[in-house]
Amino acid sequence: MDVISQFFDPNSMHFRQLIAATIAIVALLLLRSFKGRLLKQAKNNLFGASLFASYLPAKAFLILATLWFCIELVVTVWQFNLDTTLYPVTQLLAAIALSWYGFRIVNTVERATLDETEEQRLDRTAVIGVAKICRLLLTVVLVIVAFDLLGLDPSGLIALGGVSGAALAFASKDLVSNWFGGIMLYLDKPFKVGDWIRSPDREIEGTVEYIGWRITKIRTFDKRPLYVPNSLFNNITVQNPSRMTHRRIYETLAVRYKDMQQVEAIVVAIERYLRSSEVIDSQQTLIVNFNGFGASSLNIMVYCMTVTTDWVTFHNHKQQVLLDIAGIIEQHDAEFAFPTQTLHLEQAES
Repeated sequence: MDVISQFFDPNSMHFRQLIAATIAIVALLLLRSFKGRLLKQAKNNLFGASLFASYLPAKAFLILATLWFCIELVVTVWQFNLDTTLYPVTQLLAAIALSWYGFRIVNTVERATLDETEEQRLDRTAVIGVAKICRLLLTVVLVIVAFDLLGLDPSGLIALGGVSGAALAFASKDLVSNWFGGIMLYLDKPFKVGDWIRSPDREIEGTVEYIGWRITKIRTFDKRPLYVPNSLFNNITVQNPSRMTHRRIYETLAVRYKDMQQVEAIVVAIERYLRSSEVIDSQQTLIVNFNGFGASSLNIMVYCMTVTTDWVTFHNHKQQVLLDIAGIIEQHDAEFAFPTQTLHLEQAES
């Protein structure tokens, strides 16, 4: 009877443990009733992702907390020789559940953003980089909180990291430089996943498939994978043709010397054609000029920008422009020149 009466005494340990277990069970039942609404939340915004990510960590925490409260109650009632207050189990469970909750929010927002269309505000590389940094920070915070709850001094861990960090950094300086190189790629964003890049300093050219903390994976145009350490990008020049606004047509046309009278009319006709062409951007630099006397030709420079940046489409447009220019030259009764030599023979006096 004394034991039973203690369950109804607000000042007894039995009562507090029973209330804690009851509250956890009621909370678990309420969470279960809201499962459908939580799991149907939109994942492409922070509020919806937070609600969606809360279900599993909350469920796991309530189940484990209920079991722990029941264990404490049994130990108290039957007076087992077990000190359940030695470690802050409930606080540790809460810290782990909150960290799991944070990981799920980051993962949910990351997946939802990467699944969106190309009109998304953030590119894939930025999303992946921010998500990795958030997961790293959550891990560090969890370790520090766990040390504090267990009565350990987290400053000792920090000091140990500082002492051993120097030796570790010296032994793995390449790894550290690659890691910081990866951070700079995420922050500066000279290129992103899917971009075509190349370097005039190294034999690097292809499409970026993956940007990691240590290496960047590039698929060359002959379909070979190329793995580049991130630190290398701090010391080389990188071109990103994927971000060009136009592609250039720069050609020198050679006509015969006997067509000198038609050159001015040809230049005017070619410029008029280019300014009216749908594949040429007339708002950009456009030059058509007689440019000099060649060894066997009169040279006409053609300089203009196409409206497309796509590699295949550009060559189709360039082919169309060159064929139309050839037609203009033929319309003016002129011909393209080819290397020729004129030989003058003098007759000897008899």
